[in-house]
Amino acid sequence: MAYSKEPRWMNVERPYSVADVKRLSGSVNIEYTLAKKGAEKLWNQLHHKKYVSALGALTGNQAMQQAKAGLDSIYLSGWQVAGDANDSLQMYPDQSLYAVGSVPTIVKRINNTFQRAD
Repeated sequence: MAYSKEPRWMNVERPYSVADVKRLSGSVNIEYTLAKKGAEKLWNQLHHKKYVSALGALTGNQAMQQAKAGLDSIYLSGWQVAGDANDSLQMYPDQSLYAVGSVPTIVKRINNTFQRAD
């Protein structure tokens, strides 16, 4: 598998072989393009830049404006979701008490904004 040769996995110990992974993997390779591209971009920035400039975004519009302003990365803050954007329509302390679907819903909105702009 390709991952075994990539720097990302250097110094990661696994109690199983690449052959084991291949043997147990299904024949359909499901890819999550946005997640993969985002992870690769962040990994590259973390290893090639002195710092990664980032701000939290709670909406697609905020994320788009941050990207246009030149920020390297954007994140979704759990405390923002707890306080102002959860599916329960309540204000919670930052203790992950809000509905489990809250963060995925906001991430989907942000990703949809970027896909539409693309």
